[in-house]
Amino acid sequence: MHSRFFQFILLVLSLVIVLSPGPSMAGNTVTFALFSREWAPFEMIVDGEPVGAAVELFKALMPPDVETTVELCPSPRSKLREPSGPVFARLESREWVKDAENFLWSEPVTSVKTVMYSSKTNPREYAGDASLYGLTVGCIKGFVYPIAEHLFARGKVVRYDVNDDLILLRMVKAGRVDVAFFDDISIAWMISKSEEMNNSDFHIAGNHLGSEDLRFFFSKHKAWEERLPEINRLIREKRADGTIDAIINRYR
Repeated sequence: MHSRFFQFILLVLSLVIVLSPGPSMAGNTVTFALFSREWAPFEMIVDGEPVGAAVELFKALMPPDVETTVELCPSPRSKLREPSGPVFARLESREWVKDAENFLWSEPVTSVKTVMYSSKTNPREYAGDASLYGLTVGCIKGFVYPIAEHLFARGKVVRYDVNDDLILLRMVKAGRVDVAFFDDISIAWMISKSEEMNNSDFHIAGNHLGSEDLRFFFSKHKAWEERLPEINRLIREKRADGTIDAIINRYR
């Protein structure tokens, strides 16, 4: 009787082990959490399909034995904060993420420069913090701006939030905000695709405000942490052979 009961317990435990999504599965699949509001040209939806530079880089830089998928999310970082479940990924600057320590980060993949746009009729130049004092800066709601966060906190600069890059660009052109900050790749893409605006409608500050490295960051799972050395090796290899530059240049 005891022997049969013991065999039954072993069978149940075996089934639990086989059917449970253990840590090994977390190292074999990863899903890119694509921002459904878009961050062109890095994250876009074209004909219902997720595309963009970040999606291409994601597929090119994950290990070949890892299954990759893309999921549209209105709040993509929240997917990476889930303590258990599937591994999710994003491509962003560490400086843009307030709780960066809660994620796993790769080596830099590429970098973007922060450029400042103002209206043609009221041009502004950047020459350090003091050159921004008293200005109203147009921002995307929820975005972090490393160059100006300390100025917002001290009340030296007024932050004006909107929900869309195109709306923000229109506000800059109309002089409804004094300046706005963009990454150089996104703003070049946006203006090149616009039928209502071009660079001649704006003043672009001669000095850029800094640059940020874009890295992949992932859900903090132990099994996925073990994959980071391989991902970093692939990033170095694809940077050296020109793969990363070739992908980025398609969106410049």
